[in-house]
Amino acid sequence: MLRHLSFRTLLIIGFALVALTPSAALVQLRYGLAGLTIQAQQQQEQASAWSNASQQTQEQALHLERASRQLLILPETTFFNAARSAKAKLEAAQQTFKHEPLLKGSSEGIHQLLAQTLPNTRLHKAQVNRLFSQLNQQLKYQDQLIEQQLAKQRRQWLEDVHSKQKQVDMLAILSPIAALSMAIIMAVMFSWPIARLKLKITELAQGQRGQDWQLSGPADLQGLAKSLAELDLRLVQLEAQKAQFFRHVSHELKTPLAVIHEASSLLQEEVLGSLNTQQKEISAMVQSNVHTLRQRVDALLAHDAGRWLSAELVIAPLALEMFLEQRLQQWRILLSKKFLTIHQSGPATQSYADHAKLGIILDNLLLNAIRFSPPHGEINIRFGQTGQQSWLEIQDQGPGVDSQDSEYIFEPFHCGPAPEGEPAGSGIGLTMARSFAQLMHGDVELIPSPAGACFRLHWQLQGHS
Repeated sequence: MLRHLSFRTLLIIGFALVALTPSAALVQLRYGLAGLTIQAQQQQEQASAWSNASQQTQEQALHLERASRQLLILPETTFFNAARSAKAKLEAAQQTFKHEPLLKGSSEGIHQLLAQTLPNTRLHKAQVNRLFSQLNQQLKYQDQLIEQQLAKQRRQWLEDVHSKQKQVDMLAILSPIAALSMAIIMAVMFSWPIARLKLKITELAQGQRGQDWQLSGPADLQGLAKSLAELDLRLVQLEAQKAQFFRHVSHELKTPLAVIHEASSLLQEEVLGSLNTQQKEISAMVQSNVHTLRQRVDALLAHDAGRWLSAELVIAPLALEMFLEQRLQQWRILLSKKFLTIHQSGPATQSYADHAKLGIILDNLLLNAIRFSPPHGEINIRFGQTGQQSWLEIQDQGPGVDSQDSEYIFEPFHCGPAPEGEPAGSGIGLTMARSFAQLMHGDVELIPSPAGACFRLHWQLQGHS
């Protein structure tokens, strides 16, 4: 599903989902409160109507009783009309309660009593007393029912208000939680494929080719992954072409250089005849430059072979202290020639590395330290592990690296000042060392040192092959 949606669409959906939950709850709460408001108004109007009807009933019942008692004493038309009018108004007031189930029974009882108040024949005083006594009791009972009904409505309304308050409290608690949860889900949906793509780009920059660029994520990200897959394929093709080019250059350069070297050797050895002093100097110059050129071509091809033709790592367990001791054995002659002392420090730890590539890195760093160390000097080698990262530092007591050269020493064919009495290097050793270190997910760096030069190698590999 995500592959059909862009980042912009997903962001809009994410913001909509984050805002939708509290918004929907607020809309529902708003309509609930509006309903309670209308209900309160209706109850207030009903209470007012019932109160007016009850008051009208009481007043007209009093008028009816007075007129009825006056009729007992003096049966005149005026009293009869007054009683009749009071009865009509009382019955009209009772019409207010006829649609209320709780009050309907009492209202019907009052109507039955009213039907007896104005008979065609005169009532006796005892009948009038009994009749109006029952009417007053019925009216009091009706007032009690009205109070009960109004109290019940008030309680129900308060319960509804309390329920809405609970909803508000729940909304105040759940809305931030729901919004935060939705934001976290959307962030994971965005960050996870981006993190994977970033890791693949890092591996691509470190020389890993032919990766699987299939990603699950938004359409924009999948389009970017597809472009990077095409770039990866193009880099593989370019590296294959470069390897083929270097093999061709190897043949094209080494063959004429070998011929020149042999010819200059014949001249230098005076096989074709004796040479004068100037001719010998010229012949030695030619032979020396041919030798230097062959070294640089070999170094260039070695660097290319190491970086492009043998990029696949062969990981194996590594006892760093023992491995370092083995590499130092190869340099014992040079070390003894300059009377150099090696000081090693570090714990005996188990690591993993590509032994061949690590050996080339150490050889280049050790050779630099030996070349630039003064006679009777010391070379300090420190090593250890930090988490899953292995590291090693080699520090000499030489002149160090000039600040202007420190930015360029890892660039191919950059040669700093050579030690006194020694030829310049090929300018490819540190470049090769850094390339191999980066293949092992690490690096070679020049770090600040109070004296001499100090190079730090670190790499990070798990136990796999």
